[in-house]
Amino acid sequence: MPESRRRKPKKPTPSVNANQTRRSRPPSPPWFGGLILAFFLIGIAYLLVYYFSNGGVLGMEGLGGWNILIGFGFVVIGLAVSTQWR
Repeated sequence: MPESRRRKPKKPTPSVNANQTRRSRPPSPPWFGGLILAFFLIGIAYLLVYYFSNGGVLGMEGLGGWNILIGFGFVVIGLAVSTQWR
């Protein structure tokens, strides 16, 4: 039975030029952690006020079920901002 040819392993190709160095990004400013916490706390507080008042707070009455989306929206924005923290 004939034997198949053996393949030579491929040599890795450098994706970055040897002369270029990768610069690390500077750390986040000190207020960035507070911004993350603020988004989380605003979202949670909004949801708690909505649930405990049964939507009876002025301005929340007309929004109905959108109040849940607004509260979770703040929490999701806080998560998105937290991924950029260094």
